[in-house]
Amino acid sequence: MHLLKFILPTAAETFIPPEEMNAAQEKQWRISLLTKDERKAFEWFRLGYTARWTAETMLLDRRTAARLFSSLYQKLRVKDAAQLCRIYRAVSLTPKELSPEEDTN
Repeated sequence: MHLLKFILPTAAETFIPPEEMNAAQEKQWRISLLTKDERKAFEWFRLGYTARWTAETMLLDRRTAARLFSSLYQKLRVKDAAQLCRIYRAVSLTPKELSPEEDTN
């Protein structure tokens, strides 16, 4: 059993973005990792709602909410909801598409 610990990547290693990304692209990439529930919680945090309000609105048990928020924070590489709001407040939820002039094909 201990052998698998060294072969399989840890949770933190699975969320390492490709090297060629800039900061804005990395944020979009991290948002794309979120599950449906994590994304819903993320959107409410961006609007200024608390973790407690979010959990109650989503009808989550305390332990389920703790796991959801822990996973959300880990994927976005933030410590808490306040840091999430500061870093991701200005990020567009959908990547900007290329306009016909910018398309190089």
